[in-house]
Amino acid sequence: MLPTRRWAALAGVACFFAVYAVVLDEPTPLFAACGLAAWLVVAQVDAVGTMRAVDRDLSASVSVEPTSVYVDDRAAVTLTASLSEAVDAPVEVELVAPPSVNAPERTRRTVAFDPGETAGSVTCSIEFPVAGRIAFDEVEVEIEDRAGFFTETLTLDADARCLVESPAPDGIHVGRGGELVGASFGDHSSDQTGPGLVPHETRQYLPGDTLSQIDWKTTARMDHPYIREFESESDYLLSLVVDCGSNMNRGPNGRTMLSYAREVALGLIDAADSHGDPVSAQFVGDAGTTWEFGPSSSSNAYQTIRRRLLSIEPTARSRRPVGTSRPVAPEEARKRSRLLEGADSAFASTLRPYLSDGESYVSRVSDRPVFDAVKSACSRSDRQDHLVLITDDSARVETYEAVVVASKRSSQTSVFLTPTTFFDDAAGGAGDTAGVVAFEEFRKRLERLPNVTAYEVAPKSAMNLAADHATTAE
Repeated sequence: MLPTRRWAALAGVACFFAVYAVVLDEPTPLFAACGLAAWLVVAQVDAVGTMRAVDRDLSASVSVEPTSVYVDDRAAVTLTASLSEAVDAPVEVELVAPPSVNAPERTRRTVAFDPGETAGSVTCSIEFPVAGRIAFDEVEVEIEDRAGFFTETLTLDADARCLVESPAPDGIHVGRGGELVGASFGDHSSDQTGPGLVPHETRQYLPGDTLSQIDWKTTARMDHPYIREFESESDYLLSLVVDCGSNMNRGPNGRTMLSYAREVALGLIDAADSHGDPVSAQFVGDAGTTWEFGPSSSSNAYQTIRRRLLSIEPTARSRRPVGTSRPVAPEEARKRSRLLEGADSAFASTLRPYLSDGESYVSRVSDRPVFDAVKSACSRSDRQDHLVLITDDSARVETYEAVVVASKRSSQTSVFLTPTTFFDDAAGGAGDTAGVVAFEEFRKRLERLPNVTAYEVAPKSAMNLAADHATTAE
């Protein structure tokens, strides 16, 4: 219990009267000093009783809604306090915010009891900038006696928790036409020749070798434990091309198209690591390749690519600045050209040469970063390879032509596409129906190319919503 400034002022006056009485040798000021001192003692006794009553009768609880959020999200934290019996003194109950959160000012997270009140609550919005399990385990109570001479601060226990997770894709759907893939992508399919294990040599058992490596026939013959070592019978190069352009930044923080693409790429690297496959990687930004590695099959290579995948961010510049148009495929140009047949306007005369210029189309597509990266990856491969392109569906002409090149030059090509419609805020989480249909048509068009498999990569919740909408429409 601590005295307030009011107590200090009154005590100072009492001391003044006492000194004044001694100096002047007058009893009257001494009586005044004694009266003030008695008043302070009575007030202190009353304050002790009030504070003990509050300590006995006050209860407080804290709740957080929701109890699980992502970094930089907000949650509503509610402090509820009650007194079993009213007291005639002001009481303030404050929510103690952990140092790792951004909390509002004290008045917005404090329940204030006026004399006679017995219950109160306050709700405030708190931001969580740091990941982890955040605990709200203390409530601070400040009590002031009714005369205003003393204050006391108590601490009550609370038990509220909030799990703050780093933003990350939740429920990744990797499938074809809405159907989840049955096997882990990146594994070798049974109808293709992949890396197998063939006997290499035998050697004596050494501490640290596992029992599964023991060659029991040789051990029985030599009367000593022997180990059979194996080696990979073939190399199966995984050529990974990941689009890190600015368009991959669509979606909520931590759950962007690049976030989902990253999870797929990490799964592919894990599969290559488990098989001992050599890997190469190219990360492509708006202006071209931003990072290139491999091919290599060392354990350090897999870790290097993993670390780089976890650190990549989409490029900041817009992929298509104002004034830069998309290339138009020849068949689309011919379709548009037929619409101009018979037209003799100046507009038609000006437009017709551009629609018939196939060389311009080839030149403009070949200058695109994803197309150039795929062509470069294919040209480096001199063995059985699996080219994997991870991108979105915004630049469909460029993507299609890149996959055409890959289908001709690679043993196997896999394309993982993040549908733009599922990450467009204007369309909602399930995407618009027209966008979903257009994406599926594009995916099937890619799969019609030889040795090509195309997958959609999207939030599982968005795919479920899209399926529900399609069922409702039927």
